Amino acid sequence: MTDSEVAVGVTHVADDTMKMTGCGSCGMYMILEGAPGKSFVCMKCRLIELMEEKIRGLEMQVESLVEFRKGFEQIMEQRHEVSEGKSSDLQMEAGLGNFEGRLGEESGQWKHVTKRTRQRKRRASEGEIDLQNRFAELENEEGAQQVVTEGDRARKKRRAVSPIGKGEELMEITPNMSPRRIQDGLKRITRENGNGKNLQPEGTGDRLENSTVTRKRQVYVIGDSLLRRIDRPVTRADPENRRVCCLPGAKIRDVDLRLKRILKGAGKNPLIILHVGTNDTARFSLESIKGDYVRLGRTLKEIEAQVIFSGILPVPREGQQRCDKIMTINRWLRQWCYKEGFGMYGHWEAFMDRRQFSRDGLHLSREGNRLLGWRLAQLIKRALN
Repeated sequence: MTDSEVAVGVTHVADDTMKMTGCGSCGMYMILEGAPGKSFVCMKCRLIELMEEKIRGLEMQVESLVEFRKGFEQIMEQRHEVSEGKSSDLQMEAGLGNFEGRLGEESGQWKHVTKRTRQRKRRASEGEIDLQNRFAELENEEGAQQVVTEGDRARKKRRAVSPIGKGEELMEITPNMSPRRIQDGLKRITRENGNGKNLQPEGTGDRLENSTVTRKRQVYVIGDSLLRRIDRPVTRADPENRRVCCLPGAKIRDVDLRLKRILKGAGKNPLIILHVGTNDTARFSLESIKGDYVRLGRTLKEIEAQVIFSGILPVPREGQQRCDKIMTINRWLRQWCYKEGFGMYGHWEAFMDRRQFSRDGLHLSREGNRLLGWRLAQLIKRALN
């Protein structure tokens, strides 16, 4: 065999191994070795997706800073109003002091007035006896009529406030009535009102029976073993109404089966955050995972709650193929949540550091747990507000 025949055979082998493949995102063609996967994405598209995720994270940080600035401005406005109120009170006290000083000047003598001496009553001197007839007004007809009209007004006011209505009169108790007379009058009113009839105003009993204690919204964070050691940062703000349910090794189907039992007694319109799907990416296909998410969404709609899905985290111990699969699921999950009316919160760009994962390359380290717990706590705060 000649050298030219050997070269021709080598070129044929190279043509068989090199194949032209199109990117599923941008549509550009590339020549690659071997047979790439069906959902091939070029490196430029991957970088663009990472940049979009970082931009979303920056937008969320900007929103949190704007909320913090608004709260700070409100606090400063309240302090300013309180300081203005104190200054107005001081000006009012100074005005009263000047007014009393002018009165003393007009009377021909100065009086030293302080805050305590204004409240005290001047005692009569020991040598003087104040003689005054308190009933002098009753001697005049005008004074007598005025006293009668004031008594009628007080009597009508007591009748209007009394719980007995519809033409029934309440016994008037005066300071000169004896206790026995008061007791006999109460017995007579009880007999006239139907032998112990309830004298409460209409509707009072219904209000007491129907009144219920207002309860805060319940928050449930449910997911697989990646939720270990995040209960502290999540429940610190409200331990009574926030719960973290960690199901080690759980898949989407397992959460769907246990969801109603976990949310038993959750109250009206709870907030549910679901972090699940990492274990499914290792065993099931894309179509199977999508079907499990759809069934879980139907169960959530029956519960009538506010639902937010947490994006699947990367798995450093696996290869590029597993990471591409997770990114594809996260993209589909975002579109599906928008279509179904659910929320979706991704973490991909925040967990690109290998130190945030433990040695097994699947679970989170303590640093990663703190980061995930802080992000979920901020998400709950924004969702409740």
